[in-house]
Amino acid sequence: MMALGWQDKRMILMLSTYHNADTELHSRYTMDRREEIQKPVVVCDYTSHMGAVDRADHYCASYSFTRKTLRWWRKLFFWLVELSIVNSFLLFKQIHNTPAARHLQFRDQLILQLVGEVRNTSRRNTSGRTSTSDDSDRLKKITHFIAKAARGHTKICLVCSKRVDKKCTVYYCKTCERKPGLHPGECFERYHTLKNYKL
Repeated sequence: MMALGWQDKRMILMLSTYHNADTELHSRYTMDRREEIQKPVVVCDYTSHMGAVDRADHYCASYSFTRKTLRWWRKLFFWLVELSIVNSFLLFKQIHNTPAARHLQFRDQLILQLVGEVRNTSRRNTSGRTSTSDDSDRLKKITHFIAKAARGHTKICLVCSKRVDKKCTVYYCKTCERKPGLHPGECFERYHTLKNYKL
């Protein structure tokens, strides 16, 4: 019995009753360039003879977006989406005859084609980080008007609030799409004039 540990991107452990610890020269693509590495023969044999199920599981696990949930139908849905992405990537490589195509780049292009520049602007929590669309909205050279919230309603000031010390205000900017909570004066001015407005 041969036990072998080989450090690639992570530690790979192999058990074999047939192979020994011999290595062979193997070429691979990293960061769009080709390099030659010494690879154990047992790993090369496993890679060339393993079934399609192992390869598909490897692709699915590489950039998995599934999350733990008690709703079985939700997990099943996202697993089917994951499987569809992997299958489309393999078909893309076969049709375009590009064996060196990168899985991550394919996923990036797929997301851009499906979603584009669409952003969710109806977030309930207004204390988070602003997106680029928020920056263009608040930094426009237009007049911004301050308004007072209805009685009993407050918002967290985006400028002077910190993660552990949240400061609330009844005032907000009614011109900006997010209607951010802001204290009158310095906070209101910093938010509409500076890209990095946090105190």
